[in-house]
Amino acid sequence: MARAKHNSKRTSCKRQPVTLYICRSCVWSEAKRERDGKRQGEFLFEAIKREVDLSRSPKNSTLRAVHCLNGCKSPCNVAFRSPGKHGLRFSHLTPENAGDVLSFLSSYYDSEDGDIPETKMPVSMRNKLTVRTPPPRIRSH
Repeated sequence: MARAKHNSKRTSCKRQPVTLYICRSCVWSEAKRERDGKRQGEFLFEAIKREVDLSRSPKNSTLRAVHCLNGCKSPCNVAFRSPGKHGLRFSHLTPENAGDVLSFLSSYYDSEDGDIPETKMPVSMRNKLTVRTPPPRIRSH
């Protein structure tokens, strides 16, 4: 069976746009879903937004608050996505992790494939990676 020839030059995924997704609907706990009328995800989003406003994120990144990241059993969740890179979701975060989330965003942005070893993650985010998806296959026409 003949194999298709592949172009050996791979487009670098470094410095590709990154989207940071933050789940707004994550709850504090099943017993206490809201605090002052807000869910924990909203507090996390606001804390990260404050960090972004201090210009601590890569220029080529987007922050998106979403309704759900499907991590309800382990709230509070953020996810990182970029073309050609592994998608990563972290759980069990708090507003106190906002600075480390943006620090990791910079590392993810600078990485070739998004597959960052735990030893290179901020300490507060270690052991909190709950989903790692491979980059989507690039389709040729």
